[in-house]
Amino acid sequence: SLNSKLIAGEKDFFARMVVDAVAKLDQNTMDLKMIGVKKVVGGTLRESFLVDGVAFKKTFSYAGFEQQPKSFQKPKILLLNVELELKSEKENAEIRLNDPAQYQEIVEAEWQIIYEKLDKCVESGAQVVLSRLA
Repeated sequence: SLNSKLIAGEKDFFARMVVDAVAKLDQNTMDLKMIGVKKVVGGTLRESFLVDGVAFKKTFSYAGFEQQPKSFQKPKILLLNVELELKSEKENAEIRLNDPAQYQEIVEAEWQIIYEKLDKCVESGAQVVLSRLA
């Protein structure tokens, strides 16, 4: 709300931003759900800006992330709805093994599944991979 105590003093600044955001919507649907607000700690209200596209607030901390590009022009994006890592089962499962080698076979099969998924990601040529699963 432009009348909130927090931004009331910058009403004109934010009103212009809201109008610009609405103007960028598909004129046929005018789906206001396509407009989102990301709150970032720090900075001033006047440092707020409209992103024409999609913005992510994400901290990257994997090995080698320093060498990866931080921005792309017209990237090929892969959207996933699958896990890309091994996770323990949420439900209790019991497996009885007669031979310790059977355990290693299970572990190798799990890794093979992950590697196959990763190979498909690489084959897609995507520069950015997003997953809605944590």
